[in-house]
Amino acid sequence: MKFFGGKKSNSFLGVDIGASSIKVVELGIEKGRPKLLTYGYSEYRGSEQHLSPFEDVKGTGTLLAEICKKAGSKSVVAMAALPTSGVFSTIISIPAVKDQKEQQRLVDAEVSKLTPLPIEQMITYSTFFDGEKGNEKKDQKKEKQPSVEKTQQKEEKNVRVLVTGAAKTLVQKYVEIFKVAKLSLQAIDTEAFALTRALIGKDKSATLIIDLGSQRTNLTIVEKGIPFISRSMNIGGDTITRRLQEQMQFSFTEAERMKRDLGVTSQTQAREETLPPLLETFIQSLLNEIRYAFQLYANMEMAQQKNVEKVILTGGSAHLPGIPHYLSKSLNLNVYRGDPWARISYPEELRPVLDEVGPRMSVAIGLAMREME
Repeated sequence: MKFFGGKKSNSFLGVDIGASSIKVVELGIEKGRPKLLTYGYSEYRGSEQHLSPFEDVKGTGTLLAEICKKAGSKSVVAMAALPTSGVFSTIISIPAVKDQKEQQRLVDAEVSKLTPLPIEQMITYSTFFDGEKGNEKKDQKKEKQPSVEKTQQKEEKNVRVLVTGAAKTLVQKYVEIFKVAKLSLQAIDTEAFALTRALIGKDKSATLIIDLGSQRTNLTIVEKGIPFISRSMNIGGDTITRRLQEQMQFSFTEAERMKRDLGVTSQTQAREETLPPLLETFIQSLLNEIRYAFQLYANMEMAQQKNVEKVILTGGSAHLPGIPHYLSKSLNLNVYRGDPWARISYPEELRPVLDEVGPRMSVAIGLAMREME
């Protein structure tokens, strides 16, 4: 999915602008496979007061330029992603028509009933995911029916459309940020599509992606590569840090360091099955939201599979101990930590550091992979 596009380049730069950090990944192609060229990131540390990246467009653009310079990225063409919390997304069904103008009119008419803003104030993108082949097969199975009924069914054939949109004012801020950074926007994608690309690939099973960010946790249920459910919770890694800060009487910086050390330690010791008491409240809130998302998905008329088969964790807090095991036991599903580097070649000696930073780079990696599809 993209909101606009431009000319292609030899390397591919994915830029993830988050609430508390900016991540950049540059990929090339080697023997038909994505190859890591460089990466970089910058985070707002501790209790440091800062404006939203979209409130400080000039500062965000300047910081992005500095990250690219330090990382040594070569591409001046980049892909970005809109935050899940700022994206409108819906799946609609419209009659199958061949005329593109009539098709768009039908889409706009349905979507205008649902958008939080007047559709004239939004930029939208439509993804059609029902091909005519499937409809032809359905007709062939009913060849013995009377010709009048066959004609009526043909007229009633529908296609499903994923419509994604965002306010023009938000999109314009992205354009301005990249202009300050002296980068050209190849496309503006969504986090949901970027994560699907990086963590799921061509797997068609119904999968829940949980992106544990610093300020928000995003849930995305993907079926056959299409995000059917996208929800955003106003809790994240900072919620855990603040609780640790209160319990231990630490500064925010000290509590954040302890939380990260906890995640690193869990990777090197056999502590994956134990959920620290610190995480219990956070996980219970997360479980409630997951079960609600599952219920929404099961009740969606447009969905075909209805039941989620597995769960993938990503984001900066995905390394915290006990979470995969606890969620797996509570949901009776396989829960994995996603590996966004799995389909990318890189020097083996970088593996330890890439494993550590990988979860927080998933969106940027998925963006860099977009033009390789």
